[in-house]
Amino acid sequence: MPSCLAARHHVLRTILSPRDLTIELSVLRDAKQPRSFVTGWRRTRNASSCTRAYSSSVQTSDNSLGKKASSSKHEVLALLHRISAFLPRALPGPNTTDGGIQSSQLWGELLSEADADLCSPPEAHTSARVVICGADQWAGSHEFITALLENPFTADEAYSDILRNRWKNQSAYLTIEYRPSTSLVNGTLNIPASWLQQYPFPIQLTEISSLSSHPSLPKTLLKGDVLIFICNPLTKDIPTLISNAQHILQRPNTILVLTASSTSEHALDYISKELAAANCTPGKILAVDPIRALEAVSALKADPSSPAAIQRYQENFMGSRISLLGDVLAGMLGLKDSGRTSSLLLTIRTKSALTQMRSALYASARSVSQARLAIDRVFIGASELQSQVEEVRARTDREVLVESGIDDALLRGLKEMKAVLESLTWLKMVWRVDEIDSLVSSALDRYWCRELENQLILQTGRLASTQASLTSSTFSQLAKLASPSPSPSPAFHSPILDNHLRQLTHSPTYALTPNTLTRPIQARRSQLTQHTTTWLHRDAQNTVLGAFGGIFGGVGVAWWLAFGENALSIGTGSEAGTALGAGALIAVASIRWAVGKWERAKRKWIEDADRVGEGLKRDLKATLERGIEKNVAVVPMAAYEGLRELAGKQQEEIDVVRSDLISMQADVEALETARPS
Repeated sequence: MPSCLAARHHVLRTILSPRDLTIELSVLRDAKQPRSFVTGWRRTRNASSCTRAYSSSVQTSDNSLGKKASSSKHEVLALLHRISAFLPRALPGPNTTDGGIQSSQLWGELLSEADADLCSPPEAHTSARVVICGADQWAGSHEFITALLENPFTADEAYSDILRNRWKNQSAYLTIEYRPSTSLVNGTLNIPASWLQQYPFPIQLTEISSLSSHPSLPKTLLKGDVLIFICNPLTKDIPTLISNAQHILQRPNTILVLTASSTSEHALDYISKELAAANCTPGKILAVDPIRALEAVSALKADPSSPAAIQRYQENFMGSRISLLGDVLAGMLGLKDSGRTSSLLLTIRTKSALTQMRSALYASARSVSQARLAIDRVFIGASELQSQVEEVRARTDREVLVESGIDDALLRGLKEMKAVLESLTWLKMVWRVDEIDSLVSSALDRYWCRELENQLILQTGRLASTQASLTSSTFSQLAKLASPSPSPSPAFHSPILDNHLRQLTHSPTYALTPNTLTRPIQARRSQLTQHTTTWLHRDAQNTVLGAFGGIFGGVGVAWWLAFGENALSIGTGSEAGTALGAGALIAVASIRWAVGKWERAKRKWIEDADRVGEGLKRDLKATLERGIEKNVAVVPMAAYEGLRELAGKQQEEIDVVRSDLISMQADVEALETARPS
């Protein structure tokens, strides 16, 4: 009878009652140990035949399951091919910062393997793939698997030794398969563990010691039909678990096993809600104590004939709750509805393919979300550049146009020019009439806005410093966008835009010169010199000519009246006085006209200079704005426009990708809903 326990120890772990233990105890007392080993091997074979009989009974049930799975296989394959072609548009290449989880290469390979599994004949795959992985080295995955596969009644001494020391000289992962004899060769553990054959088809275990034990593990971790993820909540809190294994906890074929000695249903509900809040919904959450289960197996193995050991085994093994895994795994594999083994395996492969497609689309959705975050970062960076430029505009308007004292400079210049013109009375002007142009032009060069010109040259130097600061800030912003950020958003880099901006910094029109802001003053001064002053010079010459013409005309009139023969001639005495008076009147009138014309010409020059000063203020403001746009802020504004254009194009592409992604997610959900359970 002890040999029957050896053959059915996995059944004993799940359904053994106290009465059964009493019956087994009475038989154990009467049995002899050597015979029990021999009988054990015989009954192990009998138990294996019982297991095969159970499998046969399962295979004789509803055959429509296979037909439904086969009919849906073509739809699944068509959608799988669409998603495989879609992935390069949504996911980055293999060089990612998240360990390759969001790599198009990883998911492309996983979908290719799923495609090969669905297209291969049923006899090519005869086992279900179960991956067991620990969150870290303290998760207890080693003890968990040892407790599942240990046989306390086996006579094979190498069985327990190889099983418990299976990770010696192993680095990445182990493949565990059922074989009649125990061996460990090239990372594959062959072991006659009955737990691996408790279902209608064998179970192939892939054991990964911890989540980060090897860089190539993501593919191995995600290719199983069921993933058992083991976590010790004492060493890995929920936020850290979500951060490190979110891609695992979002898969519906994941069983999250919490290795805690005491975990209540309320604690499990709380953990489930915490995971759901982070969009993590594993297929099942279990609380298991693998240490207690392993201790129970070890105690029974040390003294298999002791009733107390059997009692402790029952209490501790059942109390560890590890036996619940069998029913949960059966539900995950879809074994609650019976069917043929080939149909069940096809259903499992189809379900795994849908899971891989769902996970690939989730990774794509996460990548699209991160791309949108990157685009938002670009828009924010461009807005920051624009804000800096607007701040410079407001500051330079105040510093250049107000603090430079344009109005005061114009008033002082106009006052100086008034003084110069007032010093040029008509009598002084007469003697220097040919020098009026040069005198006024020289005064313009000396007095009109000369201080303002010097102040603007100083402000140009400050603008050059501002220009260098803005340019440096622009390239820093581009470097910030191009570098990986702490957030999950990807980097943004445009070599074309960067090259264009560097060409702008080396263009001949980029540098500010001393006359960048003083050109309007020089232009307006030249306008006063070439037009207004020239007109003043001509008016001065005209007044002199008019005055002397009037004087000579008066002399001529006087002579004509005195000595000419006409009807007005009177006596000799009267004729001389009248002629002299008439001539003097004409001469004085011409001089008075000349003096008035000169004064009006000077007032007109002042008025023109005042209008030119108003125009100068407008010119200075326009020149300053043009200098900021074409020189000071040319690099940040070009970066702003380039970033917005590139981000806009990428946003359009992301919108198209997102639309296709939503459509494919709906197709996957429709197939999952229509898939036979």
